[in-house]
Amino acid sequence: MNLKQIIFTAIQFSAFCLLSLNAWALEYPNKPIKLIVPVAAGGPNDIFARALAPKLSASLGQAVVIENIAGAGGNQATAMVLHSPADGHTLLLHGLAYAVNPSIFGATSPYAVEDYVAVSMVGKGPLVLVVHPSLGVKTLRELITLAKNKPDALSFASGGTGTSPHLAAELFKSLSGTTMVHIPYKGTAAFMPDLLAARVPLAFVSPLVVKPYLQAGQLVALGVTSDKRSKGFEVPTVAEAGLSGYAFDAWYALLVPAKTPGEIVNRLNQVIETAQSEPDIQDKWHNLGVELMPGSAKEATAYVMSESHKWVKVVKEANIKPE
Repeated sequence: MNLKQIIFTAIQFSAFCLLSLNAWALEYPNKPIKLIVPVAAGGPNDIFARALAPKLSASLGQAVVIENIAGAGGNQATAMVLHSPADGHTLLLHGLAYAVNPSIFGATSPYAVEDYVAVSMVGKGPLVLVVHPSLGVKTLRELITLAKNKPDALSFASGGTGTSPHLAAELFKSLSGTTMVHIPYKGTAAFMPDLLAARVPLAFVSPLVVKPYLQAGQLVALGVTSDKRSKGFEVPTVAEAGLSGYAFDAWYALLVPAKTPGEIVNRLNQVIETAQSEPDIQDKWHNLGVELMPGSAKEATAYVMSESHKWVKVVKEANIKPE
């Protein structure tokens, strides 16, 4: 076989592969889709997943089945999806912990941020610093004073090492000069019973989870973590309440393994973008204090990567280790 024949054969083979890939993408999806949530049911990831699943199902013509797989700050679910076929039939709805965990777990992390692409950003929003009424503090300044007077006497709950509630608290500790004990759980919903029973006195919690308990007087809100007040949630920011320079937003994204064909990634992006343009989803996100983040899969992936780079320094300075 001469050089021309080799080149011609290579071109034919490449064209065949491209046609096969396009055909595969056109057939997608050809079976039910799993939407994996890396925390227990009831947390913000889960709430977003259950709002979006019917929209995806209607657009894609296949059932979208939600599976909650909690453990290791989301690492268990993330590793499982990574080892599933990269064909768009297994999706992961993760949050900030996805971008941060590789820095925390180091060589023991079961994945790297580059192992996934973000199909679409689901949204971002603040957390709320809440305390149990029995703690006896009604303002942020009172909490800081108490924490400084009693180093390591206070504990705070989180949905696991590296999750948004954990990182928000670590940033709070750093800027306020306080020390408190971290109590990790398997998701926000897992720690709420202990928070409501005062077995752990404080936590940073998503507004969509904590709002009913604030209205019932079961918890006290001291501040929202964003740099501006959350719409529909009349609580001062942490910075306004007395901790200058503090700002933190939790974000959520729909992810698939990086080897997933681009045609499938783009189709999923279009479906999510369409769903989030519908009035009922926009109203729900607005009522939950969540900001929509429309854009392409490329833009979403770039955002997640930038967040990963940003938090490397914070993890190192705070000496955050797996627990």
